[in-house]
Amino acid sequence: MEIIDSHTHWGPSVSMGTEVTTEELLRQAEQSNVSRIVIFPFPSMALSDEGINERLLEEANRVKKFIPYYYIPETMKPIPDGKGFLGGKWHWMRGIQDSSSNYQALEDPKLGEFIEASEKIDLPIVFEEELSFTEAFVRKTKHLKIIIPHLGMLGGNPIDFLHTFKARENVYFDTALASPDTVMRFIENIGHERVLFGSDIPFGTMKWEFEKILSLPISDDKKEWILSKNLKRLIGWT
Repeated sequence: MEIIDSHTHWGPSVSMGTEVTTEELLRQAEQSNVSRIVIFPFPSMALSDEGINERLLEEANRVKKFIPYYYIPETMKPIPDGKGFLGGKWHWMRGIQDSSSNYQALEDPKLGEFIEASEKIDLPIVFEEELSFTEAFVRKTKHLKIIIPHLGMLGGNPIDFLHTFKARENVYFDTALASPDTVMRFIENIGHERVLFGSDIPFGTMKWEFEKILSLPISDDKKEWILSKNLKRLIGWT
């Protein structure tokens, strides 16, 4: 069974004073038999130095296990097409990091251009904002592939996210840091096809998050979709 971690950080964090190294990600991948790893920069690093996107891409070109995601800057520059990025990360755009959304970003004229360009590029975006901000953003989209991390846990109540986006088939969720019971509730309501395995290193570990998926009372076929097939479909590898 192939395993792809859909949510890890790579590189230094300015705000935390720490760094996730290539060696640490590969060590954890070997421990849990993870074959590929989605990486994106820490928000504080990306906001202080947009060049981290290029360095991350260079590292992904060097380390074939890595799947590079582009950190979307405050200018709302979309994922550069044709450069090798396979997804994006949108994180509290102009808001208070890990705390509060800035709803003025929803009124920015550039937002419509960003969504239009992103839908043409057709790559997934890990989207982390408060529930009401996320709902307003999703209403502006047609078929943009959105992955809500932690089942929405950092933006509100996961069950509220579940009910809000149950009918939106372009909205997906990753399992990082969520409880097994909550993961099962999502699977039972929206199906295993919209749920992705993620560890959120350094805040979680691949081993713990992988074993959480293995422990779920679902078939091995459904686990395989969560562990790799859904992500491969979203980035165009199927």
